[in-house]
Parts: sequence; C-alpha cells; structure tokens
Amino acid sequence: MSPFTSIRSETPHRRRWRLRAAAWLLAGATSAASVGTALAQGDPLSELRRLVEASQFDAAYTLAKGSPRRAGDPHFDFLYGIAAVNTGRVPEGLLALERHLAVVPANDRARLELARGYFLLGEFARARVEFEFVLRYNPPPAVRANIEGFLNAMQLRDSTEGRASGRFYAEAGIGHDSNVNSGTFRDQLPLVFGTVDIRGSSSQGRADSFAQFALGAQRQWVATSRFSVFASADLDHKANVDEREFDLTSATVQMGFTQLVEQGLWRTTLGWNALAVGGSHNRDNFAVGAEWQRALANGWQLGLLGQYGELRNNRADEVRDSRSSTLAMSANRSLGGALAWSLGLRAGYTQEDNVRLRRDLSRQSPQLRLSVGLSPAPNWRLNGGVALAQSRYRAVDVVFNSVRQDTSANLDLVASWAASRHWTLRAEWQASINRSNQDLYDSRRQSFALKARYQP
Repeated sequence: MSPFTSIRSETPHRRRWRLRAAAWLLAGATSAASVGTALAQGDPLSELRRLVEASQFDAAYTLAKGSPRRAGDPHFDFLYGIAAVNTGRVPEGLLALERHLAVVPANDRARLELARGYFLLGEFARARVEFEFVLRYNPPPAVRANIEGFLNAMQLRDSTEGRASGRFYAEAGIGHDSNVNSGTFRDQLPLVFGTVDIRGSSSQGRADSFAQFALGAQRQWVATSRFSVFASADLDHKANVDEREFDLTSATVQMGFTQLVEQGLWRTTLGWNALAVGGSHNRDNFAVGAEWQRALANGWQLGLLGQYGELRNNRADEVRDSRSSTLAMSANRSLGGALAWSLGLRAGYTQEDNVRLRRDLSRQSPQLRLSVGLSPAPNWRLNGGVALAQSRYRAVDVVFNSVRQDTSANLDLVASWAASRHWTLRAEWQASINRSNQDLYDSRRQSFALKARYQP
C-alpha cells in the first residue's frame, strides 16, 4: 500500500491533526534554525525562549523590549506576545501574537494566548471566536478543559452583565417587585397650594409579581487584526401579573467598532433605545460614546468613558426632552486565587440639560459604584455591588416651591450557575432607596428574580 493510499484512508479528523502537526513541525524547524542563527550572532532570542518556558515573564518582557528591531520576526513575536500578556501588557501582547499568527496560523498556543488576552480585556466576542477556532480541531482533553473553563466564565459574566457576546441568546424569568411603578411611600404631599392625600393613587408604589422575557444577539466582523466592527440588538419585556399599565418593554440597537492599540483598546458605540410603558411608547434615547480600556500589571484594568445622549419623550411628556453628557472612569482588579476574586470601582458624572426651557428639570448627577465578584466553584459566579448617586436640579419647581435634590443608594446581588455550556441559571436581588427634599420622589424598592438563559 502506498503512503498516499494510507493518507486517503484516514478519517477527516486524523487528517486535520496530521496537517496541523506538520505545520507545527515546520514552525519548530524554522524556529530551531532561527535559534541556531541567533546563538551564532549572540542574539537574545534563545534566552527569551528560555525565560518564557521557565515562566519568568517579567524578565522575558524586559529582554524583548530591549530588542525592538526583532518585531516582525514571527518567533520573536510569539515569545514577546506571551511575555506581554502574562505581565499585564495585554494590548501590546495581542498585537505581537496577531503578527505571529498571520505567518504561523497553526500555532494553537499562540491562538490560546490571544484568546486569553481578549478575555482579560473584556472583549468576549473576539475571545470566543479564537477559543472556538481551536475547539474545531478537537484539541487534547487538557486543552479542551481549559477552553471550556474560559467559555463558562464568559457565559457567567455575560449572563450577570445582561449582554450578548457574539451570538444569539434567549432568557426567561419570574420574580416579585415591591414597587413596579417607582412610586413614593408617602401618603400625603405638601405642595404650594396645600397638602394632598395620595393614598390609593398611582403615585404611590405598587407591588406585583412579574414574568420577564429577553432576546438578543451581537455580531462582530474582524476587519484587521487591530480593527473590528460590531452590531447588537436586544429586546426585553417585563409583564406584571396585575399592574399591567406598568409593563415595561425595552428595545436597544447598537453598532460600533473597536480599535486595538499598544496603549489599550478603543471602543466607539452608537446606540438607540426605545421604552414602552403599559404597551404605549414612552420615550427614545439616542447615544454615542467612546470608551478606552487598558490592562495593567497585577490584574488591574483601567477605563475611561465619555457619552452624549438625547432623550425624546412622547407628546404628553415632551416637556422633559433633554440632552445629557456623561464622563466616567473605572478601575477593576482580578485578584485570582482559589475564588477568582475581582473588585471594581466606577465614578461618573452626568449633566442633563432640558431642551424645553425647563431648568427645573435640568440636573447634575455624580455617581459612585463599588462591586465585587468571586467564584466559589468552577461553574458558579457571585457578584454584588453598591451604588450611590445624587441629583441636584437647577431651578425651583413651582409646584413644591423648592429646588429638587435627591440622594439614592442601590444594593444588588447576583448568583449565576453555568448548568451547561449553553444554559445559565441566575438569581437576582436588588434593593434601592431614594430620598428627596420633595416627598413625591421618596421611594423604596426591593425585587427578586430567577432567570434562565440559553446561548447556543
């Protein structure tokens, strides 16, 4: 039997891995030749390889940065990329790994490091593409288990943050809300013309049970190794059992692009959101934003966000039409360890200006949020956070004869369990309180929900 007959008789799976093994051997042979040349010329490539294989990534990164002329050599880029990702210089490492894979696309180690780097940056859609590329070639069990761990982690974080990651999702849940209409807990309101009794009116908070349904998807197109375009759509409906006039339906469409640079990652987003209350259109919100992220050493990730939005209400409430500008900065740290701890801090400032000459509806609002997350078991994720905000309005409300000032606090807890690669179960609890110098806006709220999400 000829060797050609033997190859033709192999299964497609064995043939793919034979070809990939051949690519690896070719890459290894080329690398060995390169190392031999490096040794003859006193080049640091062999020492760089030794440091990476010994997991001495800080020393490897320092050595690589001292040889900038080697950038573009696929073997140097491979080692440089691994060292950079493992010392927190994630964008730098991703660019080097992208250069390497353009020449040696069969290097699964490089592709896994690339996927892990995008995971660290929170670019889950791109990370998922790279992880699933390796899975298509049925890697060894240990590699597959490692990839499944990352996919589960992304699924849990997608579910917790309520967003799609490069694919379709469907979600359903049930729960109870102590204040479905965001009403006040006061019985009487002191107004300019006298005190008004509001007991039994829609201004008071109403409790009800609800069912919730959501659909969404995100698609990403990779234009170059540094530039990608994305689009997403989400639909969410909350149906109350009794208080149907306060049912909420929200539709969101977003599009934008991400740009990878050595200093970090830029994301620009253009979005539209429509809200319906009780089946009737309530308002539209148009927004454009730019976000910068950078991963640093020791698990730190910094972010800056700027956003401009325009709010357009239905005809009955068009007096509330406004423009808003938001600036925010965030700092997150992955502490690792057995529980995979993470901490987050976000500080923001929003200025909302009424466009209908109602300065009493214009406001300034600083916000602060502290969050924490941990994984007590491989398929479990617990997240919690506390948020504080103030709203200071800019003119006297003639009905209350005062300038409105609000202070609010919100506490949230979420437990997520990846039941399988496609199914996530989630329990959510939230509690909030708002105190205002105008009694109409004093409110309290608690809600609890159980949800299941499917992602193919």
